[in-house]
Amino acid sequence: MANSRYPKSTFGDMASLMALKYDEETVSDLALEKFVLTDFVSDDRGLIATQCFSIDKHELKEDENAKATYFTEELVSMVLQYGRKLSELQADGTGAVKDAVITVPSYYNQEQRRMLIDAAELAGLNVIQLVHENSAASVMYGIDRMDTEKPLNVLIYNMGGRDTEVSVVQYSAVTDAKNKTFEHVEILGEGYDETLGGMEFDHVLVKILADRFNAHKDRQGKADVRTVPRAMKRLYKEASGIKDILSANKLVNIKVPELLDYVTLSFELTRDEYEAACEHLFERVAKPIHQALEQSGLSADEIE
Repeated sequence: MANSRYPKSTFGDMASLMALKYDEETVSDLALEKFVLTDFVSDDRGLIATQCFSIDKHELKEDENAKATYFTEELVSMVLQYGRKLSELQADGTGAVKDAVITVPSYYNQEQRRMLIDAAELAGLNVIQLVHENSAASVMYGIDRMDTEKPLNVLIYNMGGRDTEVSVVQYSAVTDAKNKTFEHVEILGEGYDETLGGMEFDHVLVKILADRFNAHKDRQGKADVRTVPRAMKRLYKEASGIKDILSANKLVNIKVPELLDYVTLSFELTRDEYEAACEHLFERVAKPIHQALEQSGLSADEIE
């Protein structure tokens, strides 16, 4: 997510833009719901590309007259390059990181997977394997297990920042021809919601904040706060902290000093009010579970 100093020149959630076709309806939906701070254009393949402003380092602000356009895989490659540098630092400089196993959402199609591999190559990485995110989690859960008495059925529920994935996994001990026993991991079923993630709950909270600010008596007849990128980024930053507070408290006192034009946003928000606004999201939480169970052929009672 963009920072408040340079809101139009830093980006997040590039994974959801991989191989996404550019059309007016899609861009409009993204601008209203997820990427209120991002400008999209079409690249020469008809896919969504991201436009940003250059940074004037002397004035410490974005130069709206100097724009650059990036393919999605170019931005993803920058993230991978940073991850590569962190890995090399963790290795105490003992060698360059050249090979990588990268996790992907289970719903990624072949075009999206190919684009991710291209991004990795731009970052100087050789992709050994792409692995489903929940498959990787399943292996890690079972790496030290040995279920010799009976198979163990587990449901893995993974709600991330951008999506939700559910897997039904069976763990069992298998003995090979050499009488060696090892743990066998099998994915029996999968379900997912491509757009149900933590950021959706942030968007709901930011909408509450923006609506309250626009309704302030000193903002009547003035521009919608949603049209001001720096102010919106402040709201997103506040939303993250507010969500944490409401997870442990029934009430939060919100105060954002001089959010815009010297007007301060200040009001109380209860957990009940926030949960009521999120009701349409809660209704979607269980669907991936039902999908995974149906595909696995198991009932909820058979999950341990």
